Amino acid sequence: MLAEIDIYAPQLVDFVRTHEAWAAPIVFALAFGESLAFLSLLIPAWAALVGIGVLIAASGGLNFWPIWVAASIGAALGDWLS
Repeated sequence: MLAEIDIYAPQLVDFVRTHEAWAAPIVFALAFGESLAFLSLLIPAWAALVGIGVLIAASGGLNFWPIWVAASIGAALGDWLS
């Protein structure tokens, strides 16, 4: 099952590359899901999060701060809910 999920990470990173406005909401959802107790075992989002982080450093088109805030709030809410 994990091998199937790893297939979606490059597709998600490609989507964020072409649709930069969706970067913050997607990172929020990934960080939220990764911080939930049992959901993070089923859906490992770390590969997509690392890939989006590489896009921030490489492209210059993605703004760091809104994505960082979205990831922070998503992770904090996921931890709080767990």
